[in-house]
Amino acid sequence: MSNWKFVQIGLILSAFLVGTVAAEDDSSPGELPPGFDVSVTIIDVNLIGGEWVEIANSGMAVQDFTFWKLIDEGNNTYKFPDGFVLVPEAKVKVHSKVGNDTATDLYWGLEEPVWSEGETATLLDASGESISEHVV
Repeated sequence: MSNWKFVQIGLILSAFLVGTVAAEDDSSPGELPPGFDVSVTIIDVNLIGGEWVEIANSGMAVQDFTFWKLIDEGNNTYKFPDGFVLVPEAKVKVHSKVGNDTATDLYWGLEEPVWSEGETATLLDASGESISEHVV
């Protein structure tokens, strides 16, 4: 057999193996592969001199917050802006007051404080699952 035939056989086998591996990936678009770390947590709540809740992404993936919510025990609900993402190692503060949203500061638009000492702040993902809780 000539070297060319060996090359052709190798290429055919490689294409078959790549196709088999790709066919086994049953994840949806935007879904992380199994074992990929996502770790989003509420790390602090401030009640003095400008009320805010700080959230950090200590995972290895960009986290899309579309349809995510931040709630208190009284069911006051902050809905994250569509398309807001938090990159790995980044933090965002959700301020209760009025302001202009940025990549690091989001504003609920309330006139009065929402958080009370002793209550729990809860971060819910798009499916409504509790991702993180923090006692104020």
